[in-house]
Amino acid sequence: MGAAESFRPLVAARAGGACEYCRLLEGASGVTFHIEHVRAKASGGKTVLTNLALSCPGCNLAKGNRSTAVDLSGTERQLFNPRDYEPASLGWHLHFVLDRQTGRIVARSPVGEATIAALKMNHPQRVYARKLQVDAGLIS
Repeated sequence: MGAAESFRPLVAARAGGACEYCRLLEGASGVTFHIEHVRAKASGGKTVLTNLALSCPGCNLAKGNRSTAVDLSGTERQLFNPRDYEPASLGWHLHFVLDRQTGRIVARSPVGEATIAALKMNHPQRVYARKLQVDAGLIS
């Protein structure tokens, strides 16, 4: 087990079992979510609770080592960092909103725009899975 994995119970509990980026629920997705470094280890990020997030494989693999991406205006922005806010859900709601009718995540800010695009948060498979979880009453 890697060092980040030793934090899994705490990180998963803090995240409520949901990807801290796209809000998919691990328990209803059929895959094991990643314990990811918000600031990548390659960029000096440490394996400490304050730098770890629960991330679905889609978000984590799309993010890779990046910390920035471009928004719709073409401006380079920092990606959403769930550790920048207390409680973490506050930050998510400042930058994103879940359209419960479609399962799509809509940006509320340029940071949200850049993060949605970079992490491919509205990939059709994830939108479909999120919509199923919403319809089942699992995502509120």
